[in-house]
Amino acid sequence: MKTSTEYRQQFEDLVHRAEQEIAQHPAAYKRRLQWLALLGYGVIIGLFALLLALAGGTVWLAFTSSAVLLLLFKSKLIVVLGGLIWVLGRSLLVRIPAPTGYELHPTDFPQLWAEVRALSQQLATPPIHSIILTPAMNAAIAQTPRLGIIGPYHNTLILGLQLLLALSPSQTRAVLAHELAHLSGNHSKFAGWIYRVRQSWTQVSQAFQQTNAWGTGLIRRFLNWYAPYFAGYSYVLARDNEYEADALAGKLTSPDTAASALVAVHVYDAFTGEQFWKPFYRKAHTQAHADQATYSQLQQFYQQPQPQHEAFKRHLHTVLTRKTDPADTHPSLMERLKALKATGLKAESDDSKAIQWLGSGIKRVIQHFDQQWVNDNSAQWENFYQRAQTAQHTIATLSERDDHTLTADERWQLASLTEQYQPDQDALSLYLQYAAEYPDDSAADLAIGRLLLAQNDPGGIRHLEQAMKNPALRVYAADECWRYYTLHQQPQQASTWLIKLEAANEMMHEAQQERAQIDDVDMLIFPEVVENGGYDFERELIGALNRHQHVSEVWVAQKQVRNFPHEPVFVLAVKIKGFIMNEERLQQTLLETLQQTQHTVFLVNGVTHKKLVKKVMAVGKQLY
Repeated sequence: MKTSTEYRQQFEDLVHRAEQEIAQHPAAYKRRLQWLALLGYGVIIGLFALLLALAGGTVWLAFTSSAVLLLLFKSKLIVVLGGLIWVLGRSLLVRIPAPTGYELHPTDFPQLWAEVRALSQQLATPPIHSIILTPAMNAAIAQTPRLGIIGPYHNTLILGLQLLLALSPSQTRAVLAHELAHLSGNHSKFAGWIYRVRQSWTQVSQAFQQTNAWGTGLIRRFLNWYAPYFAGYSYVLARDNEYEADALAGKLTSPDTAASALVAVHVYDAFTGEQFWKPFYRKAHTQAHADQATYSQLQQFYQQPQPQHEAFKRHLHTVLTRKTDPADTHPSLMERLKALKATGLKAESDDSKAIQWLGSGIKRVIQHFDQQWVNDNSAQWENFYQRAQTAQHTIATLSERDDHTLTADERWQLASLTEQYQPDQDALSLYLQYAAEYPDDSAADLAIGRLLLAQNDPGGIRHLEQAMKNPALRVYAADECWRYYTLHQQPQQASTWLIKLEAANEMMHEAQQERAQIDDVDMLIFPEVVENGGYDFERELIGALNRHQHVSEVWVAQKQVRNFPHEPVFVLAVKIKGFIMNEERLQQTLLETLQQTQHTVFLVNGVTHKKLVKKVMAVGKQLY
C-alpha cells in the first residue's frame, strides 16, 4: 500500500507531465483531457443503461415466459439480478447535498439580484437559481445535481457576509464576475466545461466518501482512481481557468478594481483574524457572557480605513511574497496581479460597502447572523469563562508559592495555564524554567519550540527536533516546522518537514486503526501491564463486571500493537452463565458496568464472541 507521501508525489508528477504536455503538444493534451472527461460520464451513463437494461429485461422475462421466470426463481438468478440492480441504483442515487446558508430571495433583496443578473447576462452564464449568505470572507458558485449524481444542475451563488461588509460595491462586483466567469459562455468553452466537470467530480467523490451505504462500493472504487487522476491531469488547465476568470472580471469592472478585490480577499481574512477576532475572543477571559452583536461590531470594524493600518500592510507583504502552492489550482496573488497588469495597491475611492446591496434587509440579516453566532458560541464562551476563572485562581495560588516547593505537575500546570488563560503574560519563560528542571520531558520542547516559532525565532526548530523523538508528539512538532518554513518561503526545508509530517500522520492513523476494533485474527498476549500494576489496576479494569448476574468468569489479555506499545490495549473476556434472550442488550449492559478509564479496553462475551473469549482465556489472566 502506498504512503501518503507517495500518493502526493505521484499526483505532483502527473501535474508536471501535464504541464509539459500542454506546453509541447497542446492539441494532443486537450484531446486526451476531453476523452478523460468523457470517460467519467461514460461510466455513469453505462451503469445507468445497464441498470435500465437489467430492470427492463427482468420485467420482460416475467411477462413473456412463466417457465423462464420460474427458472430465475429456482436458480436464484432473480436474487442476483435484484441485488445488482440495487447496487447500481444505490450508486447512482447518492445525493450530493446542496450548500446551506441564509437564503436571499429576489423579492426581499432586489438590488443584489439585479447586480448578479446583470453580470450573468453580460457573461452569458446559465441562470443562478439561488443566492445564500454565509459568514465567510469568500464567494463561490456551487452546482448541485438535481437527480442523484447527474444533472440538471441547481446553480447556487454563495456569498460571504464578511465579504459584503469589507469590500466596496465595485470590488465585490469584480469578485462576483470572477466566480460567474467560470460558468460563462464568453469564457473559453473547453476550459469552462473542464472546470465544471472538475467541480462536479469533486462533489461526486466527496459524496461517495461520506457514505458507507451498501451498494456504493463499485462507484467508490472507480472514483478513488478517476477523481485524483482527472484532477491532476486537468490541473494546468484549471490554473489557466483562474487567469481567464480574472481577465473577464477586469474587463467587466477594470483591471485595477479586479486587482484591488484580489488583494482585499487575500489580506482581509488574516488581518481580520488578528485585529478583530483575536481580541474579540480574548474577552472570554474576563467577560461571563458572549456579546450579542458580533457582526454589528464587525460591520463597524470594516468602516475604518483598514488598508492604511500597519498590520494590513504587514499581511499584504506576506501574501505578495508567497509563491504559488504546487497543490493549489489558484495561482499566487503576485502571479495573478502580474497577469492583470495591475498592482492592486491603488486606493479604493469608494468608501461604501457592498452590504448596501441588501437594501432594507441589512438590519434583519445582521441580526440573524448575530443571533446565529450567539446560538452557536454562547455555551462554549460561558464554559471557557468558568475554566478561565478557575485557572486564574490556580495560577495565582501557584505563583505565590516558592518555586522550589512546586512539583513537576504543578510547574507544568502553571506554564500551560498561563499560556491558555493569560495570553498577555510570558508563558515561554515558565516552560524554559520547567525544561531546565526536567530536560527529558519532550512536551516542554514542543511548547518552547512552538512559542519560539510564533515569535519568528528559528531557534524553535531545535526544540521541535527534540520533541520529534517522542512518537506521540511527532505530528504536532512536524506540523509546526512545516508551517514555519512554508510561511517563510523556504521550500526545501518545508518539503523535508512535509514528508516527516505525512509519515507521522500515517503512524497516528495506523495507531487509531489498531485501537478502533478487535477481531479473531488479532494477536493477543499475556497482560504484563496488569501483572505489574497490582490489584488496584485489576479492580479498575474489571469495574462492576464481577457483580453482574450473568458473569461467571472475567479474563484479560493485551492486543499486540505496532504503534505506541507502551499504551496497552486490553481485551476483557467475559464467560456467561444462565439463559440469554437478547445478545445485544447483554453486551450493552456489560459495557455499562465498566468504569471510566484512560486505557483502551474492548469487552467480549462468551455468547457473541466465542472465538475471542477462547483466545483471551488461552493467553490471558483470570481476574474473576
